Amino acid sequence: MIAGRLILAVLLLGASVGGFVPECAAQNGEALDGRIAETTCKSAYLMRGGNKLQVSYGMGLKGGDVVYCSGPGQVNVVLPKGNKVVDARNRRLPIDKISDNPEFPVIAEYLTGYGLAGATRGRPPDSRILWPEEGSVVVPEHFVARWAPVSQKVTLTIMSEAKDVTVWGPTEIDGASGSLKTTEISSALASYKAKSPNPNLGLTIAFANASDWEEVNFSLLKGREEEELNSQLDFWAKHSDGLALHLGRGYSFMRYKLYSEAAEEYESALTTAPESPYLLEDAIRAERMAGRDSRVKELETRLKSQPIPAK
Repeated sequence: MIAGRLILAVLLLGASVGGFVPECAAQNGEALDGRIAETTCKSAYLMRGGNKLQVSYGMGLKGGDVVYCSGPGQVNVVLPKGNKVVDARNRRLPIDKISDNPEFPVIAEYLTGYGLAGATRGRPPDSRILWPEEGSVVVPEHFVARWAPVSQKVTLTIMSEAKDVTVWGPTEIDGASGSLKTTEISSALASYKAKSPNPNLGLTIAFANASDWEEVNFSLLKGREEEELNSQLDFWAKHSDGLALHLGRGYSFMRYKLYSEAAEEYESALTTAPESPYLLEDAIRAERMAGRDSRVKELETRLKSQPIPAK
């Protein structure tokens, strides 16, 4: 069993330890072999390739790293074999590469997929449709359409991939609003999901006139992937709480291209750890994929004011 619950808590190590190598580069996009969780140890540090690094919340670990705690308090480390504690009694924890048969595969997937989950082709820089993302996945009850606000009416339509079924619309609304989320759309998508074996849909937005339009293709989560996602969410609910729950769920939503849901999880985590550069990077990635450009700019500004995470 996991030793304790996977509590990825808010505490950032505020006290500096002499001799640390300057933090030099962000690490998103790299597979991890472990991750620092809560740290209350005043003399915690990490040795990596002969360099001494300051330990902080959310920091990624690689095989060959060694985590130390030589003073009061402890450091909790999340590993595929469960939560491990480094404290005054167990002052040294070597980090191993993830094995081929990890004890907890969901945690191993979370670590190896850190920063990599759910990548898509993305939208063109000049696209006026912000969400859904091209190739993204949605669930009916959370569906929202976002576009660059315009000072005229726009017409929205959702159709099947083959364009032989109109799922919702066409409906004309105020383009200045920039977004639309209604129970009518959610109900229409849920009804289509229950009846049709094809989850692939297209959202079309017509702007100034019928010849000025854009389309994005997305799909509804269903079948085996839905079962897998629910199984992962159940795992995180059983083995984690607080920030760990949000981070685990956030990763799983990213894994299945549910970027809007992932963004909400990382935003919830940020309310507890607002200055964590690692968590800010997670949130920025999810918010960018969810098409929330203004929020991305806010978070990037906040990230620039933080020390650059160690690589």
